[in-house]
Amino acid sequence: MTGRRAAAWWLVAGILLATGIGLLLTASSDLQRSSAMAGDTPIRVVSAPGQDGGPVVVLAHGFSGSAAMMDPMASALARAGFVVVTPDLPGHGRNVRPLADGALAPAVGDAVQYALDLGGPGPVAVIGHSMGAGAVTSWAVDNPVLATVAISLPSAEDLPEDPALPANLLLLWGSAESTRFVDAALTGLQLGYPDAVPGQTFGDPGAGTARRAVQIAGAEHISVIYRQQTFEEVAAWLATGSGGPAPRGDGRLLGVLLVLVGGVLAARPLLARADAAGPAIDPPAPVGPARGYAVLAASAVVAGLGAAALQGLTDRVPVAVTGYLLGWFAVGAVGLGLVARRRGAPVGRLRGLLWGSLAGGVVGLAMALPARLSWASYVLVGPRWWVVGILLPVLGAWFWAESRVLQGSRGWRRAALLVGSRLIIVASLLAGIALLGAPSFLSLTVPLVVPILLLLAVLSGWARDPLAAGAAQSIPLALAMATTFPIVG
Repeated sequence: MTGRRAAAWWLVAGILLATGIGLLLTASSDLQRSSAMAGDTPIRVVSAPGQDGGPVVVLAHGFSGSAAMMDPMASALARAGFVVVTPDLPGHGRNVRPLADGALAPAVGDAVQYALDLGGPGPVAVIGHSMGAGAVTSWAVDNPVLATVAISLPSAEDLPEDPALPANLLLLWGSAESTRFVDAALTGLQLGYPDAVPGQTFGDPGAGTARRAVQIAGAEHISVIYRQQTFEEVAAWLATGSGGPAPRGDGRLLGVLLVLVGGVLAARPLLARADAAGPAIDPPAPVGPARGYAVLAASAVVAGLGAAALQGLTDRVPVAVTGYLLGWFAVGAVGLGLVARRRGAPVGRLRGLLWGSLAGGVVGLAMALPARLSWASYVLVGPRWWVVGILLPVLGAWFWAESRVLQGSRGWRRAALLVGSRLIIVASLLAGIALLGAPSFLSLTVPLVVPILLLLAVLSGWARDPLAAGAAQSIPLALAMATTFPIVG
């Protein structure tokens, strides 16, 4: 790539990055935020500027979430007049306490006590998503609350038949969620009122016996917490007819997309520098699509079997799910590496590793920045530092071996193989859940995992040097995996 072309790429990338960052910074600048500790639990408080007191709600995230992930909902509720307290539950975000049995209830209690101190005497409302929905409903069964909102409740087994426990329960789920969450919502509704149907309110809000269940159109397990319909249902339930302002979302999604695209474009000239001196050795003949898919699929099967066999060892990694993925990618890297060696594929050069690392760092930052401002914490606390150190070489080895297997393929053929490789990874992980005991939570991450893997496929398509491809992809994925999944004991 010539200097002029590289400058053009960086110019476009810079414009996108600046525009995206500007949108992210201004999207919720109409609100005030503060961070504090509620007992041992880190929290964020979101409210309208100058608001002192008022209705206070506690908003709890789900498994692998954080206070940052709930910020768009917290912002929408703050615009509707609420003061919103969002905790980082144990093992998540800035909370270094491991996620263990019995750890959620004290954290919810810490957040509620902080909310009570903000709003004055009397109970507050509690809201939770997924794991957080289970935590707040269980807590509210034993403690007084004004209202309870459970979004994507995993199970209704902790709910009694008394419609007053928990008080004023709203149950929401996405139309694209699995039957597990639909059944939990309907069971929770009908435990209080056996003849109740979704979309109607049953009971008396004044007596704390109201219940309502609503499906959020076009939403799955993650996007359900970002839908305007969700904001409106929650605000209306909490307002109980007070006639406050409507909740309003903001334009962060466009900012997130612009930053991600800008980061990927900025990596393109860096990957080109890795190939500036030409290939280290002549690549082998291109692999045909049928053979390429067969090799990738066979490697994925071996990786899944190996990950299952190693699960007793990899589960010792103190970040949930990450240990299983380490085993999967490690075994898969060995299988692909053997195929690449047999093909005589080039190993790569040191300059490819250096420039690929720089490109991966740029993309990692482009993922981390909008995440911190919109949907994930991306904080390396506790054991997350050394977990990243293990993830980097393992993921790097897999992407390096994949690039070597696909060496010689160009254009549409390489693009098809890379996309197919990513889809095979997802299919293998999903099959592992059903057949090999892989962590079931992986099925809920598909809406986020697929776009990330396809984004990394773009980097691999631009990197001719296998070491550059390995470094550029492993750095952003290792950061995402190490900071997203919860710390466990």
